[in-house]
Amino acid sequence: MAKINEISFCQASVMHKRLSPTINQFVYRIFYLCFDITKIQKLQSRFFSLNRFNFFAFYEKDHAKKDGANLEVWIREILAKKNLNSKISRIFLMAHPRVLGFVFNPVSFWFCVDENDALIAVLAEVNNTFGENHNYLVSNQDHSPILPSQWFGAKKEFHVSPFLPRVGNYQFRFIFNEKNCAAWVDYSIEETKKHLLTSVFAQNQKFCDAALLKAFFTIPLMTFKVVFLIHWQALKIISKKIKYIKKPKKFDHNITFNHE
Repeated sequence: MAKINEISFCQASVMHKRLSPTINQFVYRIFYLCFDITKIQKLQSRFFSLNRFNFFAFYEKDHAKKDGANLEVWIREILAKKNLNSKISRIFLMAHPRVLGFVFNPVSFWFCVDENDALIAVLAEVNNTFGENHNYLVSNQDHSPILPSQWFGAKKEFHVSPFLPRVGNYQFRFIFNEKNCAAWVDYSIEETKKHLLTSVFAQNQKFCDAALLKAFFTIPLMTFKVVFLIHWQALKIISKKIKYIKKPKKFDHNITFNHE
């Protein structure tokens, strides 16, 4: 099996489909940066900068504790809580880069692989539009590789949409290899009825100036577009007379494990 590139620039599509109480669906094109967090200093080119303004940029303070501290230390402290550190050889972060200084990541994915690049754990780092964040760590209890067909359940413990309550459960599925990064997140309030289906499918491409410029002009102002579409879809949902749910107080803990 080919090794996963240290840095990739990923063209992707995102799908959301709300099933209840009324259907609302959309698909749109976006892009991600996916990189080995130990190679963060390589995130530099004519059009891409680390921790400073450019057409594209990655700021360490946009993730983890949002204080600019070392990202690997943060994620490995979380992995250590489930005794996963010894199994993990490399950790990749898939997230939107800043575009012209702006970014909002509804969810970023930390893919943790062993020495053979088999996927062992995934951390979903979720942000809401109220300035809050929460993390969901998914792994097998015996630390065996995550299979592409596997689904993992976790309790919903973070308020994301003002049109869905902070109850119920998520189901996660992931693919991560040298060609593709993909995530499926389904949400159910009742155990036998799904309310929301979401997916992200990204194709890994070479990180280079040509790919960056192509993305800049084919999906202009992409990170601004993400925020605009969140609010546009909210207006569509309001027009369908779906009840607005006031944001509850955030739980004190900031991480949810798929098994306790």
